[in-house]
Amino acid sequence: MPGLLQKIARPIRILQFSFFMLFVFGSFFGWHIHTVYRQVVASSPIGEPLFDRALLEEYGEQIITHLADKEVKAAIVSRSGQKRSKLPDGVAFTHSAFWLFEPKEDGSPHYAVYNLYHGEENRLISSLVKDSPADFLRLTREHDAGIIIPTPAVQQQMIDYITSERYGEVHQINYSLISNPYDARFQNCNEFMLDSLAAMFWDTPNSAVIKEKFETVLAPTELKASIIRKKIGPVVDERLIMTDHEGPILTTTRQTLAKFIDSQGGLAEDYILELGR
Repeated sequence: MPGLLQKIARPIRILQFSFFMLFVFGSFFGWHIHTVYRQVVASSPIGEPLFDRALLEEYGEQIITHLADKEVKAAIVSRSGQKRSKLPDGVAFTHSAFWLFEPKEDGSPHYAVYNLYHGEENRLISSLVKDSPADFLRLTREHDAGIIIPTPAVQQQMIDYITSERYGEVHQINYSLISNPYDARFQNCNEFMLDSLAAMFWDTPNSAVIKEKFETVLAPTELKASIIRKKIGPVVDERLIMTDHEGPILTTTRQTLAKFIDSQGGLAEDYILELGR
């Protein structure tokens, strides 16, 4: 009988060990995809700021002064919510927003920031939020900002569109950190901006038409991840949805936005602005 019990116990121990190793490897992959990809395009004002409020206000004023001196009425500005060393190849910034020139009552220059943010209690639902440059920079982890300046004609188009009732017509409230720009089921901040620009350029609120046309004019950013990581990612972070990625993981980044505007003949400048005291 003892020999029989040993024979039964051995495969059970092997099975238990196998499950343990799968858990260890799964946890490792989950940790990796959580730490590396979670802030790729994280659209959130929630979290602990790295820099104090005075510095954020100063950085905001630097961007305001810079854009105002160039007489920019509408721009796209990006900030990095992760240290650049932790970001995947090809990704330098994690969150972008429309900046529209809206001077203060005393006439001093100021820009209103039009964001898409996911919720705090339900992180799978997003909303459109207007805030200030310092609030936009609240979670930045780097001392720079990405600047995309369209041509004057496109700047005026952006102002007319964003300040009209049409703004938000292509907003998909279902949020995903790395939503696929070819798929209409989910959106993050950058994809919302991409869809909005397309709706503006092509004069259509039809997301299906926009997504179909993207197939011929758009080159999204591809993120590298194994099949295992693609399966485990959503377990680690519910915002990391993979159902819209049947093949490569494709997402919208700041550079995707710049390239798209350029493809429509509307790009004037695209550069990184260093911020400092």
